[in-house]
Amino acid sequence: MMKTVLIVNLEVKDNHEEAAIGARLTFDLCQEIERTESWEDSIDDIVINFEKQLRRKLLYSISFY
Repeated sequence: MMKTVLIVNLEVKDNHEEAAIGARLTFDLCQEIERTESWEDSIDDIVINFEKQLRRKLLYSISFY
């Protein structure tokens, strides 16, 4: 099949409050990715904007499944 998949890691502290914040940020990131026509072409810009706006670093990788 070799479908393209995006793997994202958002570091959060191990507590309920931070987990809730991380979940919301991840949901917002997923919505932003879904709004694009081709996430493979725009993922770098999406991640850069996410990191600048929210001052959080993302680790991400594009893989094939």
